[in-house]
Formats: sequence, structure tokens, C-alpha cells
Amino acid sequence: MSDPKYCSLLWKHISNEPLGHVRTCCIARDRVPDESGREYTLGQTSVRDIFHSKYYKEIRQAIRDGEMPKNCEPCWQDERNGKKSKRQLYNEIAEQRYGEINYNEEPDLPEDFQLILSNTCNLKCRSCNPNYSSKWVKEAKDRKLPYIEETVKIGMNDNHSKFWTEMNEWLPSIRFLEVMGGDPLYMKEFRKFADKLIDDGISKEMEITFSTNGTTVNRPFIENMLNNFKSVGFNVSIDAAVQKRFEYLRHGAEWQEVSDNLDWFHELVIDRGISIGITVTITALNVMYLAELHKVFAERWPQFIIFHNMANFPTWFNPNVFPEECKPEIVKSLENPENFRPEYQQEINGIFHHVMTPRELTTLPYGTSGEDTVEAEIEKRWFMFCKEIVAGDLYRKENFRESFPELFTILVKHRVFNYDTFEYNIKNIPDFGNLQAGTII
Repeated sequence: MSDPKYCSLLWKHISNEPLGHVRTCCIARDRVPDESGREYTLGQTSVRDIFHSKYYKEIRQAIRDGEMPKNCEPCWQDERNGKKSKRQLYNEIAEQRYGEINYNEEPDLPEDFQLILSNTCNLKCRSCNPNYSSKWVKEAKDRKLPYIEETVKIGMNDNHSKFWTEMNEWLPSIRFLEVMGGDPLYMKEFRKFADKLIDDGISKEMEITFSTNGTTVNRPFIENMLNNFKSVGFNVSIDAAVQKRFEYLRHGAEWQEVSDNLDWFHELVIDRGISIGITVTITALNVMYLAELHKVFAERWPQFIIFHNMANFPTWFNPNVFPEECKPEIVKSLENPENFRPEYQQEINGIFHHVMTPRELTTLPYGTSGEDTVEAEIEKRWFMFCKEIVAGDLYRKENFRESFPELFTILVKHRVFNYDTFEYNIKNIPDFGNLQAGTII
């Protein structure tokens, strides 16, 4: 085999979306289809059949053959930029969890499940959408965004779904469960699922991690988890550490409330050794302010581990979206190693290189139609960034200029953005017709 790009996720892991569609991992480019091209859902197809599908087997074989499947492009892109990819991170974890994995064999059942039971959420973050946040739905409809309420024949939470009726076949194999959303702490569906894990005694052999927005800490619920699972961890999503920027990016959240909850989580780390991670979604809006966030956490919550996830969707929030003339000033703070603890320097360097890569050389894996030229796609993304900022601010009564004054100043100086008149310096702007803010390009 010539330099195989092994990924333990393909042998150990499965991930799903709120409606039950499946991906090989949460950042994989495509949903998992059957041989006819129909997308699998957990409502209609068993976990075993999906994990043994032709699609999974073909990607595993491609990895064995040393190929770099297009489905895995987000990881290849991170690695090209010098940033540690999800593949690399999970491979390190896999060595600790499973020991040596025989990549020449086909696995039986997944042992690692990244589970989303619904889109129930109390926030509508700028980088999110109605499919992953119930709070987004009304705004999407009011603004006439091209949000399609997908329907599946049998939802995964239907009592007659394959997910529930065949759960006992695959659930005992799951050793590591990451629960996402929405926000699982708000989901009645997850409480039902957790009760089953506890009642069946499965929880005692299972490590569980929650992804949460940190707005509400249900301490009795968390204590129950701590008492009944082999181990419990949390990943708290934080995209800024200054009130005006945090509340802009995570609409509906209050920084004071969240920071108080972070204090409590920090005590759990110190007193009980609980694993708490801070997940930062790196977007065009916050990449300039990463040093600011790291400074706050180093001073107030030094025990937390910070993870950086690149926003590949929607494409216009990717931090590489900026016109080239703006980039050096936007990433200036990323060049100073004194702004970041040494253990984060590789990550920060990777983010720096991602932003500075010429846009036409950066592969943005989601939403490219293939019908337009690279130049046209780039123009669309910048157009949509500008339009989404303005349209979102008008609807939410927020102000990009006040929340991100330094970034705003740079964009205005280079004449690529004018808040008041929505002007942008893009040559040969194509006719976008009825393209709406929020359109998935």
C-alpha cells in the first residue's frame, strides 16, 4: 500500500444528522447512500446495514489503497495547511481506546457513535441553520430563506423506526457516545435514550460526551450522568469571549450566564477530573479575534482544552472567504506566538495558513455546484457573506459594525464592504437573480 491515509473513524465510528441521515463523520462531505444513490436514514435502515454498506466498504478500501477519498476532503485540507485534522486527532485517541486496529479487516459494528436525536435548541448561532437548530426555523421562514423542511418516511425517533426497534442489536457495542444537537440538554428524546442506557446497565461500560452551548446547566441531570456512566465529558461551544461578540455569534445566549456556567464546569475539572473541552467554530467573523478568546480562557479557565473546528458550511462563513487584500491585517494577531499557549501553536499556524491560502486554491467542500467557474464561486461566497451580515442584522436588530469594529474597519478601508449602502468591490458581479441571504451555495 502506498502511503495509506488511515482513519480509525471509518472502522469504529458512525455519525448522523437530526433527521437520521448518516455520514461517516460529522465533517464528511457527503451523506452515506445505498447502491441506488438513495441516502440512508436511521429511521429506515439498521445501523449494522449502514456500517456494512457498499459505500462504507468502498471508502475503507480506498484508504487501504492509499487514496484520499473526496468525502474526506475537510481533513485533507486541514493537513495541507498544517492544522491537525479530525482524522489525526481520532487516530491518536483510537490508539488509546482500542490499541492496534486491523485495517485489513472489515469491522462488525461501530464502537463510537456521534449521535444527534433532534435539532432542539434555544439558540440561533450565525454559523448554524434550521436543520440543526429549531430556534432558526421561524427566522428562515420569515426571511424566506431557501430552507426546505425535509421529510423522511419514518423518523429516527418514531417508535417503529429501525433506530429504536433494532437498538438492542448494536447498542451494546457502543463504548464511546458523543451526543450533539441542537443541544442534548434540552432534548426530551435524549432523556428517553439515556434512561434506556441506564436501565439496561449499558451506561456503566460507556463513556459519554455532551456537546452543549453552555447556556443552561442542569446540575441534577449532570450528576445523574456522572453517577451512572463510566465517564462523562463535555464540549462547550464558545465562539468568542467578549460579550458583544459572543452574543452576536450565538444569538439568544447571554455571556454572563454562560461564563457563570463555565465557572461551574471549571470546578468539575479541578475537583472531579471531568474532561471539559471548549469547541470554537472558526469563521470569517471570529478568526481575527482568536487571540482575544485564548487570552480570556488562559486567565480565567486555564484547565479547559480548546479545540478549533473550521467552518466549511455555510461556505461564505469560511475564514478564507475574504478578498486577498484584507487578509494580512485580519490574521496579524495569529502570527504572534506570544498570543497563544505553546500547545496551540500548531493549530493556530494551520488556521493562519488556511486564511492566507489564495481563495482559488482552497477547496471548500460543501455546496459547490460544479457549474460555475472557481472565480464565480468565490464571488458568490463574498457576496453572500456581505448580504447575510446585513440581512441578518436587520432581522435580529444587531450591528456587525459595533460588534466587530476592528474587522469592520479593515473591510471598509479596503472598500470591500459598506454597511450602510451594502456596497462591495467585486469585479464583474454576476447576476444572482433571486438569490437570498442564507442560500446554500
